[in-house]
Amino acid sequence: MSSANDENEPAPELTGAGADPDSTSAGDSKPESSTPEQQEPGCMPIVVACTLLMGIVSFVFCGVTTWVLFQKRTEVAIRTLVGYVDVIEQSLLPPDEKKSVIAQLESTIKEMRADDYPQEKASAVMQRLVRLPIPQYGELDVIDSFVKENFDDEERDDALKQISRLRRAIELGKATVIDVNDVLLPTTQVDTTHPLGRVLKQPLAAENIREVVQRAKLIGDREKLADQTFQRKPIDEILKRELTAAVDQGGF
Repeated sequence: MSSANDENEPAPELTGAGADPDSTSAGDSKPESSTPEQQEPGCMPIVVACTLLMGIVSFVFCGVTTWVLFQKRTEVAIRTLVGYVDVIEQSLLPPDEKKSVIAQLESTIKEMRADDYPQEKASAVMQRLVRLPIPQYGELDVIDSFVKENFDDEERDDALKQISRLRRAIELGKATVIDVNDVLLPTTQVDTTHPLGRVLKQPLAAENIREVVQRAKLIGDREKLADQTFQRKPIDEILKRELTAAVDQGGF
């Protein structure tokens, strides 16, 4: 009897040292999720797509605009020269040179208005004209006059020499309008009412003129011109040479 009852009784739980800790903890723990939370892409793909689309549109627009302007070179040149005549009229060039320069520009404008005027020729003319400091040539004459009236002998001679070297660099095509504007910078001030957008300061100051002379010397030294006084060549003659070169040789 006792043996039968022993078989029907449940086995006692092991709570002592003999119990398996893994078996008890495994029954109580729940399986953890192994799938990470998915992050939504947000609006970044849309931003990237819009940026690329805008880049493509801008590229196409610039290409079309460039092509249109390329086909309208003569028309653009005519409009530029018409406005440039007004600049020359208000320049400080000597009257005879000013008259000659304006006549050459107006003659060039008239030629460009012909139906058969080559686009390449118009481009070559403008390439050479935009480099030539025609109004600034007259401003250098004003600097010359100031030097003659206000500087002593030795300083006067050196200043006139350095300015003549700058003019020589212009004559040789070595000094462009950018160079001459930089040389004249100490003596100029902004004036939005003037076609050039700036004018010579009045009255001129000796210290500013000395800085102009020093900058002119740097241009002469840069181009390795002889340290001597060069004869002034009229700007209308230089312009005539450049217009002829534009026809015979083209642009730069």
